[in-house]
Amino acid sequence: MEVKTPFDLAKAQENSNSLKKKTKFVSLYTKEGQDKLAVLIPGRHPCDCLGQKHKLINNCLICGRIVCEQEGSGPCLFCGTLVCTREEQDILQRDSNKSQKLLKKLMSGTENSGKVDISTKDLLPHQELRFKSGLEKAIKHKDKLLEFDRTSIRRTQVIDDESDYFASDSNQWLSKIERETLQKREEELREFRHASRLSKKITIDFAGRKIVEDENPLAEYHSRLDETIQAIANGNLNQPLTKLDRSSEEPLGVLVNPNLYQSPPQWVDQTGATSQKKAFHSAGSELEFNSYRHQLRIQDEEFQEGFDGGWCLSMHQPWASLLVRGIKRVEGRSWYTPHRGRLWIAATAKRPSPQEVSELQTTYRFLRGKDVEFPNDYPSGCLLGCVYLTDCLSQNQFKDQYPDMSQESDSPFVFICRNPQEMIVKFPIKGNPKIWKLDSKIHQGAKKGLMKQNKAV
Repeated sequence: MEVKTPFDLAKAQENSNSLKKKTKFVSLYTKEGQDKLAVLIPGRHPCDCLGQKHKLINNCLICGRIVCEQEGSGPCLFCGTLVCTREEQDILQRDSNKSQKLLKKLMSGTENSGKVDISTKDLLPHQELRFKSGLEKAIKHKDKLLEFDRTSIRRTQVIDDESDYFASDSNQWLSKIERETLQKREEELREFRHASRLSKKITIDFAGRKIVEDENPLAEYHSRLDETIQAIANGNLNQPLTKLDRSSEEPLGVLVNPNLYQSPPQWVDQTGATSQKKAFHSAGSELEFNSYRHQLRIQDEEFQEGFDGGWCLSMHQPWASLLVRGIKRVEGRSWYTPHRGRLWIAATAKRPSPQEVSELQTTYRFLRGKDVEFPNDYPSGCLLGCVYLTDCLSQNQFKDQYPDMSQESDSPFVFICRNPQEMIVKFPIKGNPKIWKLDSKIHQGAKKGLMKQNKAV
């Protein structure tokens, strides 16, 4: 008889419990959490796991496709762009023999990269025939949709009977002439709409051996912009649309606001436009109308002076201070500017030498021919003031129009400046080439810090 100790009984009971608790399932994941069902097939094959089942290689930088380990490094299976890991990318950027071998290895399977190419697939005859027929149907359907979209305006056009030609008799606001014109136009369109096929135009090209038919014979019928309706709506049925008689129009009647209780501004001809108008009157009504429109333009210099866009010009000292003081009246440049109106002047950071200041003062004493009060100092790197730019002339035009100032500048283009204004407090500022725009905060502060300047002209 076998005697069992308490230790043997406990061990036997533990073994029996382990047999009862035997697992009845198989885990699909390893201890690290990897999927055991993710099978890696040899070679490059399309996979839509998005990097969830296989390791991620990279994303295609062109089409954005997520390339996993099953698809492998190489040309993208969608667009053909090279996709590789970071380590392989570092090797390719070295431009060494190893990188060239790796590039050749990765791009070796370009022909068999898996892109959808019907010509390289092995199709059976009936499959190829079905594919071609499906492609032809798709192309026809595409053309049908494009044609449907192209003609949607004509098909969706709403004909309002109350405003169409067919309601011309019931419109009590039409005159007798307008009513007759609309009825005549209605008959023409009816004949055109219900015309016989015998009147259809067909062009026969014997040299090219082809027949050309009229593509859209009803385009005129469906036209929304009819000349007759436009003429009646504008009230000039009996006059051509391009040559209207504007002599009966009041010169300034359409420009006067009826809510204003004061006389309208009167045009004062200071450029001799009246004599030019009489001289060109014999050339035709078109030139006369252009001259009439030219007189309607508002030539208000005070309005232009009041408009300030914050444009600034950087200049070296001492020329900048002389221009703001009104001693220097023009400024030369090698480029043209269309800017007119207020122009702010900023001094560059370069400090002038005493010799330059002395020579320039001597020059302007000789040019002006009178005692000129020059500035005591010439600050640099700051905003000095502003002038009013009236014109930008070439050197030849400048000499013809301003012979008394022709010695002040010999540059290809000359800025004519007047109404200089100097600032009480000079703002520190950094200049830019050519004409540039001031900062909005500096601009607002500069306008408040201007003082009237006595002209030295």
